[in-house]
Amino acid sequence: MKKLDQYMLKQYLRSFLFIMLTFICIFLLVDLVQKIAQFLDNKLTFAEVIHYYWLMTPWMLHWCFPVSALLAVVFFFGQTNKFNELTALKVGGLSLYRLALPFLIFGIFLSVVSFFFEDIIVVPAQQEVTEFMQNNMKLTAKSNEQKIYRQVYFQLPDHQIFTIRRYNITNGRGRIAGLHRVIDGKITERIDAQQVFWLDEQEQWMLLKVQHRVFESDKEKFTKLDTLILNLSVSPRELRQKSASPENMTFSQLSGFIDRSKQLGMETMRWETNLYFRTAMNFASFIVILIGIPLVTFQRKSGGYGGGVAASLMLLFSFYVLLTFGKVIGIAGVAPPFWAVWTPNIIFMFIGVTMMALVKK
Repeated sequence: MKKLDQYMLKQYLRSFLFIMLTFICIFLLVDLVQKIAQFLDNKLTFAEVIHYYWLMTPWMLHWCFPVSALLAVVFFFGQTNKFNELTALKVGGLSLYRLALPFLIFGIFLSVVSFFFEDIIVVPAQQEVTEFMQNNMKLTAKSNEQKIYRQVYFQLPDHQIFTIRRYNITNGRGRIAGLHRVIDGKITERIDAQQVFWLDEQEQWMLLKVQHRVFESDKEKFTKLDTLILNLSVSPRELRQKSASPENMTFSQLSGFIDRSKQLGMETMRWETNLYFRTAMNFASFIVILIGIPLVTFQRKSGGYGGGVAASLMLLFSFYVLLTFGKVIGIAGVAPPFWAVWTPNIIFMFIGVTMMALVKK
């Protein structure tokens, strides 16, 4: 890497780290103001509050990567453009493409780091945050308790898997339940029910409109039942604690969960969309840098940073809105999960490349 590249990246990283630190402080302050009453109601100690924010910091850092990358580009290129340094470099024979190259490489690097940072650090930390909330903020956790659980999945002893498509924790009723025995990757027995009820006094599950299949070699034994009572080592209590959440799974865990769910014939649109959304979201750092560089060079030298910052934040907001909309239609099954969440990336990459082509070199 040439000395010029090293110098530019050094100046850029200073702005990047400063902006990220600023946003982290804002995040912490806003969150503290929102939760201070909850901390007091649950009688948390100072050490417990510090521990909570220590666990939350990775999540905050992860969300700050794209906005910090974009604003750092605005400040760096805005400054070089304002003081004619950008013009001098162009006169010296360096095109905007060449000047942008180290920043684009950094954007790709940051996107890759963001993906693994989320998978290795953020997800486990968020799992600990959930556990912390359940153990130390019971008053808050109770008021915010989830009522409806979807795609419930439990691994039970004796190679059994218990699934419920939708379960209401309030009345103990669910629909589309299944109990499958899987040996060596093959389903040897399956029980499918249209409805499921939790019998609190007996601590048993009652299944209605049941179809029972047993697979032996090439034969299938089929039985229809109106009602079936099951004694399982899982109850709604475990449901609150162990029900799967895509946000609290690593990429490999989520991918494996999708594969197992498909084997059991479960609907996986929500999970697949979340899987692809994770890759699309982490690619944002590269995209905002790609668009940010030509965007700031369009700004007038005397205009200051205000216009560039406002335009950049509007751009980032539009990107997040479109990405979130893609996630929604992917989960709803309106579009294939991959294309639903990656189409915004493709659109904004096209915009970035077009802007780079139009800007004065």
